[in-house]
Amino acid sequence: MTGMIRLHKWQLDEKRRNMVELEEMKAGLLQNLTNLQNELIAEQKKVSESPVVNIGYAAYAQQVMVRRVNIVNSMLEIDVSIEDMKDQVAEAFKELKKYEVVEQRERERERADLNRRQQIEQDELAINMHRQRQKLG
Repeated sequence: MTGMIRLHKWQLDEKRRNMVELEEMKAGLLQNLTNLQNELIAEQKKVSESPVVNIGYAAYAQQVMVRRVNIVNSMLEIDVSIEDMKDQVAEAFKELKKYEVVEQRERERERADLNRRQQIEQDELAINMHRQRQKLG
């Protein structure tokens, strides 16, 4: 039973690690989105301060918009994966608890059996001592 518990703990830990990786990926994408926005603002400021019209800015802005959409779509996909992983973690946790409860009950049963055997031995010892006293007395 202990081997099954270790296996389920390992599986649960693995799922938790995967979820953390997904959350880190999402945080990285969010940082990329923030950096992209800051970059766009900086470029807009340069263009607005320049007396020369920058023809390349329109293409740049279009590229930024495409990158932004791609990042947001990736974040949405990761959100779906995170939700799925949360469900998997919850299921793995329930499975682990089942095995832990079974093991606990088995230990309690063994402890009760040991206590019962010890009580029987003590009762037999007391009966034998009582019989010996009656023979002597």
